[in-house]
Amino acid sequence: MMKINLLIAEDDVCLNDLVASSLTEEYQVSQAYSLEQAKSLCEQTDFSVIVLDYYFPDGNGVELIKYVKKQTNPPIIIFLSASEELEVKMAAFDAGAADWIDKRTFIPPLLLIKIKKALANQQEFDALKIAEQNANTAVFSAMSDSFMWGNTARAIQACLSCTNYDEFLLQIFSYIQSLELTASVAFSENSKISYWDSPSARASGMEEDLFKLVMQRDDRIINAGRRYFFKDSNICILIKNMPEDEVRKGQVLDVVAAYIECANHQINTLNQEYVKQLYFKKIAFELDDLQQKMGHFTEQTQKIQSNQSLAFFEIFSQLELTNDEEAKLTKVTDETLMKFEELAFSHVKIINTLNNVIKDFKRQLS
Repeated sequence: MMKINLLIAEDDVCLNDLVASSLTEEYQVSQAYSLEQAKSLCEQTDFSVIVLDYYFPDGNGVELIKYVKKQTNPPIIIFLSASEELEVKMAAFDAGAADWIDKRTFIPPLLLIKIKKALANQQEFDALKIAEQNANTAVFSAMSDSFMWGNTARAIQACLSCTNYDEFLLQIFSYIQSLELTASVAFSENSKISYWDSPSARASGMEEDLFKLVMQRDDRIINAGRRYFFKDSNICILIKNMPEDEVRKGQVLDVVAAYIECANHQINTLNQEYVKQLYFKKIAFELDDLQQKMGHFTEQTQKIQSNQSLAFFEIFSQLELTNDEEAKLTKVTDETLMKFEELAFSHVKIINTLNNVIKDFKRQLS
């Protein structure tokens, strides 16, 4: 039976070797004595378990967790640390650690038990995940047995992947066309209603008037002859050629009603994203304005500093002082100018810090 790959990341060489010797019979053990070495080994091998210290000369164990989380199947992390700080333990568990062992009372059998328990929990979780995926596949397959429900299932998936209004509109009309229906669509585009007869042609006249009337009502489905309105809080679809056959009409009512709920959810998401982007743009504009003001303030500060120095020397040149008086005044003047330079230097450091914060924030926005 193939052994499970396990990594011990611990900078204490003696403890690292002790842990390794207690695990080699059951696991394929690798050893790392620094964070960089651990990261390098994780690039070369897919580890199922990592026994990890918290403090290293080149960082802390949470950094390694964040690094391995990017992998397709991230390893189980068990900390082996002497730290008693609650914040440290919380940081470890928040990052995704499965367990924590105090290295001061460490005994090999306890570590073996913890590893086996963590692996068993992971296998149970993976089994549940696979069962859920299989169930979803079975449901989707069952829906696809019916042409109409299959179309709706695929349309819902496509709808939920839309990232802008134009793409969303194309998906709706594509779905309607697949059901051999003629329709108009109205939806809330960032609190403003837009009306469409096709992805490229806006609805107007009677269609627009009907939409305005219907969207004021609470009914989810409204019948007007062969015309049916399907609506939710953010969207309304007008089917203009509802089939007369009762069976097919019933199918259309069911599938479009299901689709409209999904479409409404996606429109709400797009509207929220649009508002968020506007807000971020406003923040970016305010940051640009703040940077300009900081730059202007820096120029003014430097100008005042320069003028102050000149003013001192001009006053000196106009005074008739004894050597002793001149020495005392020079000392006081130098001390004053030095304090002013210290303040100016502190100001520059603050400005540089703010600029770095602004750059980092803008990088996050992009």
